[in-house]
Amino acid sequence: MENKNHFLRLEDIYKIFGHTIALQGMSLDINQGEIIGLVGPNGAGKSTLMKVITGVYPIEKGRIVFDVEVNTDSYDANQAKRAGIACAYQELSLCSNLSVYENFMVNHLDHKPFGKMGWRKEAMVVSDEYLSEIFPNHGIDVKTKVSDLSLSQRQMVEIARAASYKGLKLLVLDEPTSSLTSNRIIQLHESIKKLADTGVSIIYISHKLDEIDQACDQVVIMKGGSCTWSGHISETSTEQIVELLGGEVKTSSSRGEHVDNKNDTVLEITDLCAGQLKNVNLAVRKGEIVGIAGLAGSGQKALLKEIYSSGFRSKHSAIKLKSEISYVSGDRNNEGVFKLWNIKDNILVSSLKKSVSKGLINRKKYDENAQFWYDKLKFKAEGIDDDITSLSGGNQQKALIARGLANDSDLIIMNDPTCGVDIETKQEIYKLFEEAKEQGKAVILHSTEDLEMEQCDRVYVLHDGEVISELKGAEINVKNLVTASFKEITGNTRSSSSAADENQSGIKDRLLSLLKSRSFLPIFTFLLIMGINIALKPRVLSYNGLTLLLGSAVPLVFIALGQMFLVVSGGIDMGNGMAVGMVNVIVAFTVLNTPGLGVLFLILFIMMYGAMGAMIHLTKIPAIVVTLGASFIWLGLGLIISPTPGGIAPTWLKAIFSFKFPFIPMPLVISALAAFLTFWILKRSKYGMIINGVGSNPAAISRAGWSHLVAMVVIYMVSGLMVVLAGLSVTAVANGGDTNAYANYQMLSIATIILGGCEFKGGISSPVGVVAGALAISSISAMLTFLKINSNLQTAVTGFILIAALAIKLVTKKGEAK
Repeated sequence: MENKNHFLRLEDIYKIFGHTIALQGMSLDINQGEIIGLVGPNGAGKSTLMKVITGVYPIEKGRIVFDVEVNTDSYDANQAKRAGIACAYQELSLCSNLSVYENFMVNHLDHKPFGKMGWRKEAMVVSDEYLSEIFPNHGIDVKTKVSDLSLSQRQMVEIARAASYKGLKLLVLDEPTSSLTSNRIIQLHESIKKLADTGVSIIYISHKLDEIDQACDQVVIMKGGSCTWSGHISETSTEQIVELLGGEVKTSSSRGEHVDNKNDTVLEITDLCAGQLKNVNLAVRKGEIVGIAGLAGSGQKALLKEIYSSGFRSKHSAIKLKSEISYVSGDRNNEGVFKLWNIKDNILVSSLKKSVSKGLINRKKYDENAQFWYDKLKFKAEGIDDDITSLSGGNQQKALIARGLANDSDLIIMNDPTCGVDIETKQEIYKLFEEAKEQGKAVILHSTEDLEMEQCDRVYVLHDGEVISELKGAEINVKNLVTASFKEITGNTRSSSSAADENQSGIKDRLLSLLKSRSFLPIFTFLLIMGINIALKPRVLSYNGLTLLLGSAVPLVFIALGQMFLVVSGGIDMGNGMAVGMVNVIVAFTVLNTPGLGVLFLILFIMMYGAMGAMIHLTKIPAIVVTLGASFIWLGLGLIISPTPGGIAPTWLKAIFSFKFPFIPMPLVISALAAFLTFWILKRSKYGMIINGVGSNPAAISRAGWSHLVAMVVIYMVSGLMVVLAGLSVTAVANGGDTNAYANYQMLSIATIILGGCEFKGGISSPVGVVAGALAISSISAMLTFLKINSNLQTAVTGFILIAALAIKLVTKKGEAK
């Protein structure tokens, strides 16, 4: 791979975070068509360097040179993208609330707000093709939400999305195989070699040195934020690289030495059938490491979770657990670290009782316990009080392993514990396994690396949810594991009724899907309450009856939809009630008397909402604080316009709300239009995809070149527009203005979006559900009046009804999780 054209040169790069120097004097030359293997211990600065190259992190000092030197002060993700640089990040830069194809399109679509007709269908086809280019027969439905994919499938999407960038010149792969199976790794290696043949440069970061040897031309070793050795792959060996990293290759010395003793059994499973699992039988004894292996998706993780959850049940017919249990996950982002906590709290969260004295936490003992594990696992940080998110991925993983060991459980489940950690740390973890064995503890180990199973005394191999083989001692090697994983289960034939069973199962799945839909509960609640109202007062079903009953729901529809947009972005509006009151008096007084000035005021109000979004983004002040402060501004401005109630709704506004639409009352028409419009914005429009993405993973949106600031301004302006529509609605319904009359909308809007199927994190929304929820909540007061409930009790009864509906939602959600 000699005599290649230069693509990028980094010279003397420095990057500092507080007191930590992540990169110091790092230099790197990248030539066209070259595959560079970048290795180094956890905390060496590898991921930081990649984020410098991709424009995510600015640098304190150094030069970045393409054909010409770039201005490092202005170098950002957009400039890197224009230069042809794409990255598959170790922590995955995917938006879990978006579908697979939408995640591809976040990277590929232009930044115009609207897409051309049919762009979604075209995107599905193109995304599937992109995936197939890197991972043939990938088996991923591109319409599936990323949150529903396995970790391995998410990593495949992350890699294929980065590799699919048009004009690609440099592809950065940061720990790309940490969750991939061996056949997917082979596919990836073949694909990147093809890319290199076309002139694309590759930076391949991995702790798996055998992969570096198989896939790369050059090797660069980093330690302490700088390059300590570089050269052609032929100039070194795996053993030499390990030595250069400061470690040595070790293997378990006590494998298979444990003598079977049924009295030592800590876990026994007999004929376990649960979900994917079928007739699973296994036993785990003290002082041994038991592996759970098989092809990806064969039920390994489902089995581990069944075992762990049995520790919290009073009785499980198939699982007999005879000790306390702890769990360590390799999926640290979703199942591991508490991101707002420091290192010591993350380590000791499951072993607090060891630091308790007289019912209270003894701070000295607490810090000593944390320091013991901090020193034992050799964390690379300033101390135990450092934020967990300030650590590299491998050091975060150390915190999870320390957590699993610190609570003195006799059975420890290790679910891919070495995911994304370096060679030296792996050896330290293996040593901990051996220490646990010597102490009489049992370890259940699952790993995406078949080679890691050689640390085990026994290995159970799963296929399609069943245990098909058990390997012991010297039998445990990669060849035997692969052979066993592909072994077919004998005597497993389909019954004659299987087709009928599958058909029934399909009907059941569709019914369950309907019941789990986010809009089902609010729609059902609305129809139930309406049914009760009609039964109590049949005339409600008339055109005029429905108009009167639902007319008061329209303001809540709009204000709840405005609240929904903020919640989607990760915020909340604690001042929307006062904002509606201010808009109400603007319409009832200013718009009525001087329409031009009134419209100008409403436009300025929407712009002020946009300014709030910008302020929240730029200052990082929580939305709850900013919007609560704004509520006093809205109240003050409203009182300046009209200190006392009064005014009147403009004639044109009353005409709109009193319009006799054929067959369907106007409140229902307006509500349906609001649901359709907001559904289109959030679920069908191109920019709606970006809005949803901001709520799930704003860093991923920024890395794709979209402006997080602009997105926040747009979101808040749309919310402001909804508040204006709510203000117009209350003016039409009340036929007057009163600044103080609508403060209760603040809490009602929050209750509505919760009932409507929205979540306060993750960018999860349901416009149809929110509208149905608003109609349901507004109908409750009429139902209570018809039932002759004392008006003083109506608010309390309304609360109880909402709590009951939300309890049903919670039970449904738990059932879905199972």
